[in-house]
Amino acid sequence: MLKKVQVLDVAAKRDGLYNFLKNNNYISYIVIDDLIMLLDVIDEISQNKSIIKNEKLIIDLIGKHFKKSSAYIKLLMDFLKFQGILSEGEDLNLTSKELLIRNIDRYYLSSEIIRFLLLNVDWNIYLKSKDIYLSLDSRMYIFALLSQTTKKLIDETDSLKESSIYKLSYFGSINKLNSSLAFKRVAEEIFERLNLGSVENECFVPNEYGNKIFEYLAKDLLEQYDRLLEECWDYYDKGNFEQAFDIAKSIIRVLSFVPEAYNVLGCVYIKMGDIERARDMFNFAIDVYEKTSLGDFEVDSYISLYYNLGLSYYYMNEHFRALSIFKSLKKTIPYEIDNLDELIEGIKLMTVVGPIN
Repeated sequence: MLKKVQVLDVAAKRDGLYNFLKNNNYISYIVIDDLIMLLDVIDEISQNKSIIKNEKLIIDLIGKHFKKSSAYIKLLMDFLKFQGILSEGEDLNLTSKELLIRNIDRYYLSSEIIRFLLLNVDWNIYLKSKDIYLSLDSRMYIFALLSQTTKKLIDETDSLKESSIYKLSYFGSINKLNSSLAFKRVAEEIFERLNLGSVENECFVPNEYGNKIFEYLAKDLLEQYDRLLEECWDYYDKGNFEQAFDIAKSIIRVLSFVPEAYNVLGCVYIKMGDIERARDMFNFAIDVYEKTSLGDFEVDSYISLYYNLGLSYYYMNEHFRALSIFKSLKKTIPYEIDNLDELIEGIKLMTVVGPIN
């Protein structure tokens, strides 16, 4: 659950986001400077009673004068109002808290700006998505997605696009996100000024700060889906394949590409007798491990996928492919795998293959 934004106050308790930013030596210099600039302009406007009081027109004029979009200026003004620094209504008057924002700890101000500009944005507006999963919390979804987005990874996905499963995967979500003109505008207007990344080749790519902050903001969702993955296997072990399948599918659609979730789907398809689709699931997840730099290389997960791929070929009567996989596992894996020897010997008998070295 998202924490309520604190009212800006020098004496306010520094929370986890503040400590995170300070430990990483991060300050939103550009946005803070823009805020100070805006305070000066508003102060001048409030003292000149002859200036028109139409807020929208004022925002447009400020944006044009300083060569910034009206949407960005409005976001900053909304932040000032939210913090009680700028009075509500058409009379643009600054409160006594104006002095706080000019003199406050910049790490604290950065945390308040990030909290407001990111956590208060309803990303469904920008994504225009009807996906029921996104409506759970589109902000956490975006942060989880962006925390794993790198230029290298985007480039690497070209090797996976031929797969029919690609569109269902995390990588399909990246392309969907980056193909949104509205999102690109938000990225350019907010993320770049917050020094969280840049738009390169029509894609928003977080920098080191951006990855750390998105990962921090998404951590609750990441932990939640780690637990859901454990539930998947628990349901599977209990024979509740439908529940395991539904959870695994939701993980893939909501959070990110998770090879282990495809492992669950493949195992369920085997139970359903749809061996070819199971094979496709295992092959796609293995391709991700071998062809991209996504995340850490989970050895046990990879071995499980490779073993299950061998099983799918075995059930499809493609015995030579299955045997090649099982022999490779036996030769390279430093521990015993249940039924591996029996499978190898059984295939040998069926294919009249000579003894194994």
